[in-house]
Amino acid sequence: MESAASRSLPIDPYLLTNDQADRLDAARRTLVERCMNRFGITYRPPDPVTPFRPRTRTQYRYGVTDPADAARYGFAPPGSPRTPPRPPSPPASPSGEAGVVLTGTDDPKAKPGSGAAKGGQRVNGRTVPAGGCLGEARAALRTDGAEAGGDAPVADRINAESFEKARRDPRVAAVLARWADCMKRRGFPSYGDPLQAGADPAWRTPEPSAKEREAAAADARCKKEHNVVGVWFTVDAAYQRQEIERNAKELAAVKAELAARQERAGGALGELPPAP
Repeated sequence: MESAASRSLPIDPYLLTNDQADRLDAARRTLVERCMNRFGITYRPPDPVTPFRPRTRTQYRYGVTDPADAARYGFAPPGSPRTPPRPPSPPASPSGEAGVVLTGTDDPKAKPGSGAAKGGQRVNGRTVPAGGCLGEARAALRTDGAEAGGDAPVADRINAESFEKARRDPRVAAVLARWADCMKRRGFPSYGDPLQAGADPAWRTPEPSAKEREAAAADARCKKEHNVVGVWFTVDAAYQRQEIERNAKELAAVKAELAARQERAGGALGELPPAP
């Protein structure tokens, strides 16, 4: 297997896709704006800042795999930041009554829209909901739990742990050893596995150096030569299936909750329900 980009892992149905996450966010912003309008306040939530995201969860899970792209872009996929991006500045919240309606509190120590923001204030003849309009939108979409509308902790854990378990598995370790020998023959002796190669501090430059492009292309070719991605994906998926079986009841609830949230998002966005 040259690339896993088109392959789905067993845990995927229990994790949000990019489209599902974007849909929830669009629904949240719509509900917040609608709630603010009920109080006679014109407010448009800030547009989302979307970071670089792979096309699929597996596109770069095992590093770069296309020798041609690697020879051009190095280890950083096209469109991704080459150096750690600065955290975005939090958007300015409205002040005064508008801020209270949005967040449910005027206490700077209370997290906006959180349980600490009790609401209950009267603004323009209406009672501010708990958490303000932010809290109301999260509750309406059932995204006010511990995971705050993101992936369920059990699914996140299985996804992360299977990758590391597979990385240490003797079957994967064997192909990684052959990969390392392949890299040495190409003049790159210091990397134990592809993750070390891609994380070399020497690559933290605004543009990929010739050396980085050469190393990334060698990495992709050595992966292909020794079927690193095929073995790693297979073992990764096997560990996930084991954990999915062990956590079947909890994950069934996760899948049902994901579907319920998407249905609520569709309602908020005015989408017609599917025909019976």
